[in-house]
Amino acid sequence: MKMNAFAKSLLVVTFLVVLFGCSGTPPSKYTIGGAVSGLTGSGLILQDNGGDNLTITANGPFTFKTAIANGNSYSVTVLTQPSNPAQTCTVTNGSGTVTATVNIVQVACVSNTVTIGGTVVGLTGTGLVLQDNGGANLTINQNGAFTFATALTGGSAYSVTVLTQPSNPTQICTVANGSGVATANVGNIVVTCSAPVSIGGSVSGLEGTGLVLQDNSGSNLTITGNGPFTFATQIASGTTYNVTVLTQPATPSQTCTVSNGSGTATSNVTSVQVVCPAVFETIGGQVVGLYVPTGEVANGVLQDNGGDNLTFTGNGPFTFATPIAYGSSYDVTLFVAPNTQPQGSRLYFGEGIANADVTNVVVDFGHNDWTWMDGASTANQFGNNSPPSPPLPPTSLVTSTPGGVRYPATWTDTSGNLWMFSGYGYSSVSSQVPQPWWYQEMWNYANTADYGGSYSDYWSLVPPATGTTVPVGRWGAVTWTDPSTGYLWLFGGQDASTDFLNDVWYYNTSTQTWTFVTGGANLAGVYGNEGTAASTNLPGGRWGATGRLDSSGNFWLFGGYGYDSAGTLGLLNDLWEFSGGEWTWVSGSNVANQNGVYGTQGTASASNVPGGRQAANSFVDTNNNFWVFGGYILSASGEPLAFNDLWEYSAGQWTWVSGANTVNQTATYGTQGVAAAANVPGARWSAAAWHDTDASGNPRFWVFGGQGYDSTANGSLSDLWLFTLGQWTWVKGPDSVDQAGIYGQSPTPITWPYVGNNPGGRWAAGHWRDNSGQFWIFGGEGYDSTGATGDGLLNDLWRYLPYP
Repeated sequence: MKMNAFAKSLLVVTFLVVLFGCSGTPPSKYTIGGAVSGLTGSGLILQDNGGDNLTITANGPFTFKTAIANGNSYSVTVLTQPSNPAQTCTVTNGSGTVTATVNIVQVACVSNTVTIGGTVVGLTGTGLVLQDNGGANLTINQNGAFTFATALTGGSAYSVTVLTQPSNPTQICTVANGSGVATANVGNIVVTCSAPVSIGGSVSGLEGTGLVLQDNSGSNLTITGNGPFTFATQIASGTTYNVTVLTQPATPSQTCTVSNGSGTATSNVTSVQVVCPAVFETIGGQVVGLYVPTGEVANGVLQDNGGDNLTFTGNGPFTFATPIAYGSSYDVTLFVAPNTQPQGSRLYFGEGIANADVTNVVVDFGHNDWTWMDGASTANQFGNNSPPSPPLPPTSLVTSTPGGVRYPATWTDTSGNLWMFSGYGYSSVSSQVPQPWWYQEMWNYANTADYGGSYSDYWSLVPPATGTTVPVGRWGAVTWTDPSTGYLWLFGGQDASTDFLNDVWYYNTSTQTWTFVTGGANLAGVYGNEGTAASTNLPGGRWGATGRLDSSGNFWLFGGYGYDSAGTLGLLNDLWEFSGGEWTWVSGSNVANQNGVYGTQGTASASNVPGGRQAANSFVDTNNNFWVFGGYILSASGEPLAFNDLWEYSAGQWTWVSGANTVNQTATYGTQGVAAAANVPGARWSAAAWHDTDASGNPRFWVFGGQGYDSTANGSLSDLWLFTLGQWTWVKGPDSVDQAGIYGQSPTPITWPYVGNNPGGRWAAGHWRDNSGQFWIFGGEGYDSTGATGDGLLNDLWRYLPYP
């Protein structure tokens, strides 16, 4: 039976209703996914149907977020390939029609690899080795293409360099296009080999040290002298060079410049020029010790190298107008001597090679200078009696000298010669025992007026006339020279038996005889009536008194350690005058161990008086007033105590003028060479001292050394002080105790005054002022040139020339 069209349709619908009525309603959408494998990079992005981007970060299953309607198509593709490292991911089972959930899409990722290579040209030598990234060595034997055996992961960096340059023949190969990031095979690297070329030139004008050149910011080359130079590192022909100064020379400092220093080297370069400018040094120094009277001009002239005349008019720095080339010689001379002083000059450090500005030339005219005249620069020397044979004058340096000594008796005779007797020290006969001791030697140093020195300036041991009686050896005596007779007078001191002496003697330099006048040992003082001379008067035996002769020929004596009127032993403060052969007790007490009465500083009073003391210093001014400075006492416990007080005795009264009324005061030095009201020497005893007047007639008191105090401590001093016009001046020497001597040039027939000389710290030196106004010291106990210890007995003779 035939069915019509409607019946057929109805049958189909009926079938479907029956069918779905049995299995349920089908889904309308299905998800799309699969799995990723081999992924090591980052940044992989998948798409479905050109959208629905899905970032994949790891291997394993994935599913797109957007489901696809049933019956529609899907198409999975790679939008972005992974990098770090670069990879290529491919999709399989990636497209179809959705009829159910899709999980069969496969994304497989593999890493990219690239090769590194290029071309070598110009190679003629052997042994060329290339490297990539510091490894993967590749030996090249011929021109042409090359490829490193080790491939790189795509996206990796590469850096091709030459590890070993070819030889036989030597070549230098350079790399072009040698570095980058390889996202694909690299084949454009070019290694060009050529014969090497050197870079060099010449240096001129170099005086300093430390010049360093560079080529192409490397290949440093130290230059040590003028002339040609070549860098050790060669470069390839056709490459550029750039020579610069890395470090400029010093000592002396120079700024060197480079010309022809850069370019392209197609052959050896020899045209680089390094020019260092010439260095010139000035020549100068100081004029010192020149005396120029007020209102006068010195007008001396110096020369350098026989020319470049330079006029000087006084003390101070000088510099010649014409500098000289570095490394050349200079020779400074005194061309015209100034006419303002009788003494000559000495020139120090005047010759040499100018390797820097010269500032140390010293033209020394001697004022305010110490001169080491004779004796040894080391302590504890025996004397030496080696006089020349008379009557011929000596033709070489005479080596006679007293031995080391302290507290000798000293005189300046009317001719200006120096005399010295005894003291405690070393004999000229080394075999005598004991040593040191109180020997009875009389020494004479002649020709003090010869400032420049000569063979006739030397010590002589003067034996006593046959049959004459000689005073016992002693230390701590006082002395004076009679201006009318020329006799050398001696009073007191202490002998080897520890006797305190008050014997009076005089010595005739012409007959070399001693004459005993009066006194003895360990005798009490016979004071008589204060202010009245008497032939029976006599100071008691004493040690360490101080005394001075006034311009009328009267001798003044003060203090010391000895016997008073009752025979009591102690520190004395009695003042005596010896005139016309008689002693007068003038002031102070006839009883030992008296304290001072200071009164008001600067005001005279009949009740004022210095306290008892030993080893003080004294002076006489132009009005014949007597002055006392410093000295030593013992405390109740036996400790040494020192004074720095200055006293004047005038018109029968004492005035406390300067310093402290208490003991052990430190010094106030102030500025060297500048007087000030606040300046004051430290307390001291056994100093050397003298007095004179300046060019205007003002009295001056000088004090050198002694044992006592600097500004902080106590010890052996070597400072020089001046008191004038009511103020102290620290003139010369160190402001600290226990300093070694600075001796300068050894004594020769020509003397060597020098501004830098200074005797070492010492006490109890013999001292004189000669007829030319020069001050002399000999020996004492203290520091020699080594400065090792301060208890040596010295036998060095020094001369000091003050400004007039």
